[in-house]
Amino acid sequence: MKKTIFSIARALPCLFFGIDLIKKPKRCVPPSYGNLSLSCFQLDGQTTRNVAKLANREINLERLLRKKIIRLTTVLFFFSTTLFAQAKATSRQLAINDKVPNLTLSQILNFNQKSAEFSSFRNKALVLDFWATYCSPCIAEFPKMDAMQKKYGKNIQFLLMNTYASDTVEVLEKFLAAQKAKIKDFALPIILNSAEIKNVFPVNTMPHYIWIGADGRIKAITRADQLTEENVSRLIAGLSLNLKTKKD
Repeated sequence: MKKTIFSIARALPCLFFGIDLIKKPKRCVPPSYGNLSLSCFQLDGQTTRNVAKLANREINLERLLRKKIIRLTTVLFFFSTTLFAQAKATSRQLAINDKVPNLTLSQILNFNQKSAEFSSFRNKALVLDFWATYCSPCIAEFPKMDAMQKKYGKNIQFLLMNTYASDTVEVLEKFLAAQKAKIKDFALPIILNSAEIKNVFPVNTMPHYIWIGADGRIKAITRADQLTEENVSRLIAGLSLNLKTKKD
């Protein structure tokens, strides 16, 4: 290795001054440098082989780098395609029989988690109750839902979906405290304003209920008068719900 480095070092001056090593392997004197003499040696066989190895190594590294770039580009392409598909799925209004995407519930009150995803309720039926603190008919249904939540809690989850902009965290915390004073062990989680929820479940009038089966598909969209224990039992059992669809 030392011999190789030494040979290359001895040859560099000639390469620098543009002297042909093959034609003048022993000695070269650039005309403009007078008596300055630089010894030039033709690269021996071992040095040539070492240089060739280095060149091949660079070529192999370049090929490897190209492969890695192609792989990375492919991964990024599929990743961006997946993100686009998810964004598209969560940007359209859902209807009966649609599969609900794995939406994020970023702020939750009165629950064992501060945030969750729909997948957290996998294999459970869901009833989404869209409401606001100004909606008296909505609030009037809370005791009934709370009782059914406590009775069928292993198989269903009622979620109070509040998408009203004026109902801030402070407002809802005060409201929750008042409900707990009225209803012992009030068990209904409150979901705060969520852009994702608004995109897929736009609501114009309340009360507004979305019934979701354990298979993750929307079974019905109704008003408060359809919220009965019989219908809830059918939802849990996976039976068909012949309920009148609410039209906003």
